[in-house]
Amino acid sequence: MRHRNARSTNKKRPGLISFPRVTIRSLPENVLLDIFDIYRTSCIIPPSYLWWHVLVHVCGRWRYIVFQSPLRLHLRLQCNANTPVKKTLDVWPRSIPIIIEESRSRLPLSGANIIAALEHHDRVSEIILYTISTVLKRLYRVMKKPYPVLTRLRIHISNSKSVPVLRDTFLGGSAPRLESLSLVGVSFPALPKLLPSCHDLVSVVLAEIPNTGYHSPEAMVTALSVLTKLKEVSIGFESPASRPDPTNRPPSLLTRIVLPSLTSLWFFGASEYFEDLVARIDTPAILSVDTRFFNQLDFDMPNFLQFISRTQIPGSFEEAKLYFYYDWAVFIHFGHRDLPGGKEFRSALDIRISCHALDWQVACVAQICGKILPFLSNVERLLIATDSLDYKRTTDVVFSDWKDYVDNPQWLEIFHAFSALQHMRIPPRLGEIIASALQELTGERVMDALPILRHLYLPPPSASTQQAIQPFISSRQRSNHPVTVHFTEMD
Repeated sequence: MRHRNARSTNKKRPGLISFPRVTIRSLPENVLLDIFDIYRTSCIIPPSYLWWHVLVHVCGRWRYIVFQSPLRLHLRLQCNANTPVKKTLDVWPRSIPIIIEESRSRLPLSGANIIAALEHHDRVSEIILYTISTVLKRLYRVMKKPYPVLTRLRIHISNSKSVPVLRDTFLGGSAPRLESLSLVGVSFPALPKLLPSCHDLVSVVLAEIPNTGYHSPEAMVTALSVLTKLKEVSIGFESPASRPDPTNRPPSLLTRIVLPSLTSLWFFGASEYFEDLVARIDTPAILSVDTRFFNQLDFDMPNFLQFISRTQIPGSFEEAKLYFYYDWAVFIHFGHRDLPGGKEFRSALDIRISCHALDWQVACVAQICGKILPFLSNVERLLIATDSLDYKRTTDVVFSDWKDYVDNPQWLEIFHAFSALQHMRIPPRLGEIIASALQELTGERVMDALPILRHLYLPPPSASTQQAIQPFISSRQRSNHPVTVHFTEMD
């Protein structure tokens, strides 16, 4: 019966074209390469660079095809502190680049296998190390030769005590194919000498720079000037002591260098350094600037403001967010929604000031908003928030500080900057305080600030908040510029 059914199913049907049977063994090499590449991009075997191990154990032909196309298939050999490097590298072809990756979870390291891998200077394409300073000292001894195929370097020191200073012999003083550089807690004062050799650099991240790794704004800008592909720059110092020499400030008619591809700039340190840095550069493609300054009582930064005015960033200021963090810092964000009415906020300019006292925080915000007043003409939405505090004692201290030490004129100075504001959201702990400040905007002063405000979002009503906000709401109603109050939880 099975035989007759098989015969009947093999009969040709009218109108159908029969094709010869094709097996995977008969596929040409270029087709197999396409299949292997699709498998590579869809492989879920972690980590992703081990995907080809499966293919090379299928048959000799597949093994040959894979090893003949290391670049097309992005083949990589991964080495860490537990990899028997000398045995492993002898097994696989030398045409396969090496990735050296070690996470802080394996600290402390003996370093023997990592050092053995680093000695293959002509094969290492990526170095990703989360380690401690004592281990970096040992690794540095074998990293004084050029790494001609290195594309990514990330070194993160988890402790900053006795950090070794990398000299200009690091990487042989050249990294011609480097695309991504990230150094955290690393002292490398000779970095400006290395960067001009890295013409393919797209990302430079320098964070927690120790005082021994300081490089001047002038030296840094000169080094970056030849990196035309650079899209991301992050510079952060460990200490406020990293300030430029006040006798070497840039002249007012300084010729600026252009970073044509830069879209993101992040900085953490002394404002004097950032002032010198941005006075020397133009960034026509910049999309976001994130600045975090040490305790900044006087926000007098003309170069910073001129730098922002030379970009397209102010045009995207449709929404502002003010975050007050008790006993720490204040954050200011300016940006827009990804889509009209969308939920995702895209920040274009971020400013963080490290200051503890809440009255200082409000004063800083008022000062900054006053300085960038021309940039705020399109801001229609303002959100004010505080940190989430679960301790009643601390909450009482916060409320007392704001109520007793922050004067109403300081709040009004902030509100004066937002002439186009239509929506304002107030957090629970500031509801009564800001409502009290708005009482100043009554009578003849009713339109002195927030002239086109339409919607005010307050925390769930309390008797004191309702009583405090009523004079402002009534005055706006009488002036034919009504404001609708929404009592709602913070999103």
